[in-house]
Amino acid sequence: MTVKDKRLFTSTLKSARFGLLDAQYEVGLMYANGLGVEQDFEQALHWIRQAADRGLASAQYLLGSRYASGTVVEQDDHKALVWYLKAADQGHPKAMFRLGKFYAKPHAQASHDFLVKAAEAGLAEAQFAIGAAHATGEGVERDYLLALHWYLSAAQQGLASAQYALANLYANGQGVFVDMDEALVWYRKAAGQNFAAAQVAMEFIDASGNGRSKGRTRGRRKPGAIERRRDSGEWARVAELGDADAKYHLGLMYELGLRVAQDNAQAQVWYLAAARQGDVRAQLALAKIYENHQNPADLAWYRAAAEQGNSDAQFALGRKYSSSQHSEQDFFLGVSWYLKAGAGGHAHALLTLGHIFGAEVEHLSVACLTRAAVLGEAEAQYLLGQKYATGKGVQKNMQQASDLWRLAAEQGYAQAQCALGGILLDGHGVAVDFQMALLWFQRAADQGDAKAQWNLGSLYASGGPGLKQDIRQAFSWCQSAADLGFVPAQATLGVLFARIKNMKQAVLWWSKAAEQGDPEALYNLALMYSKGKGVKIDLERSFKLFADAAAQGVVGAQSRLGLMYATGEGVAHDPIEAHKWFVLASKAGDKVAQANLERSESRLSKVQIAEAQRRSGVWVPAVVNK
Repeated sequence: MTVKDKRLFTSTLKSARFGLLDAQYEVGLMYANGLGVEQDFEQALHWIRQAADRGLASAQYLLGSRYASGTVVEQDDHKALVWYLKAADQGHPKAMFRLGKFYAKPHAQASHDFLVKAAEAGLAEAQFAIGAAHATGEGVERDYLLALHWYLSAAQQGLASAQYALANLYANGQGVFVDMDEALVWYRKAAGQNFAAAQVAMEFIDASGNGRSKGRTRGRRKPGAIERRRDSGEWARVAELGDADAKYHLGLMYELGLRVAQDNAQAQVWYLAAARQGDVRAQLALAKIYENHQNPADLAWYRAAAEQGNSDAQFALGRKYSSSQHSEQDFFLGVSWYLKAGAGGHAHALLTLGHIFGAEVEHLSVACLTRAAVLGEAEAQYLLGQKYATGKGVQKNMQQASDLWRLAAEQGYAQAQCALGGILLDGHGVAVDFQMALLWFQRAADQGDAKAQWNLGSLYASGGPGLKQDIRQAFSWCQSAADLGFVPAQATLGVLFARIKNMKQAVLWWSKAAEQGDPEALYNLALMYSKGKGVKIDLERSFKLFADAAAQGVVGAQSRLGLMYATGEGVAHDPIEAHKWFVLASKAGDKVAQANLERSESRLSKVQIAEAQRRSGVWVPAVVNK
């Protein structure tokens, strides 16, 4: 546990106690993972529950997943359902996806509705699930055209299972004319991600002579192997001769139902036989089955495959050892496996290492993220772009940040789309392009990204080149982001309601944002309490809100605070403290504070002025995590 981690935890805890929603969630994660503090699951649950109770969708989703799996808490389907519903109600795509799975059998329509919402929000797994439902007719009417639409949406995001399913539609002429060339395109994409069924499908196509591509080289043929392996009978005859490759393929066929009836027990028998002969693919497949069934034997088979250099197995070992369920020693063992997987070019391992090193060893984080970004990992491209934008671990380069964000944005990564929109709007290091900024914000907003929704709302509120001011659109997008718990959107929604003279609603939304520490909302709410607009006049409440805003550096609040100390309104009269705030606000250019500073100097002694100057000199703004 490093000094830097402890400082980060202390700072975040202060913000959490101050009431910042994101900080409460982060503190919960820090307790859960032992980052900067001793691991404490009770404290983790306490803080995550606080954030969830106050409406943070990611915290609600996390609680739901914990109750669903029985991790840390006692397994409780009802509580899992409640928290998933809360998160889904705010548009959390993964929560909607989980609800779709949750409702699958007893409530087919509810399941379908939630999956559709998650799919429309851009979640590839949900798009695949909807596609599969339409392809099989499970719970909905069979419709290959709809299946094709949803499979394609997920496949274009890189989901291997969707690429494989899409290829099958083209190969079988379901919803489209038979097109083996197009099928091979998608089989190759899935196979390139080590999706075994796609690899086998390509072998079958090559063996039968369908399609134009040539099969991959299989190397020297083992004794007893046959030239064309098309069905389970042929595979079984070779497997009985002791061929591990045939045993693996039989396991795969039974697991996936390829030309045989799907049979998990038979799949496991054949995988085990091949794994014992050292077949790395079978070892990995067996480990995954064991892990899904919470069988501790999964570690041994992951290790067997990992020691043969399989990067997926190395990544799995890294994931398992570095989880919060293991000791600090196991964590370092997990990192070592991530390093081995990363050295083999495993993009997800490199991304994970980028996260792990990010807080402590910046140059290693950059190196890992760079390799993952080159391999096409969208999240790595986005995070590396952030580092170039802020100059963390690399020389600041906004053009490089823009290029990386564009790569991730074009893969559909919502945060990168939003970031790219922001840089094109502000023109920091790149040419301003208002229309392209609007386009990227729209794409991210359509995926449920709250920040992008807020940006869209703000643009519609003010208008811009080629964009007519539209207050209805401004309200709609800000409302969407505010409902997701995005604090700046809540503050902006307050401003929009104030603009149409609906002060009660303005106060309502400013109150929500102020509760989470938003400085402008604190200031605006303080004004309402001082003037009695939308609420009854409450000078003591107004003083506290001005003080909170002033502590975060809001110059107008500092000026107001000085005046309240000077007049004794809402707080005990204190001319020295008043002078301190006038000094701070006047330094920031507040003209009212400058005039009041001159009056204050004429009424104070040199000793009093010196004390006020001393206080202003040691004052530092509050650190607030947003």
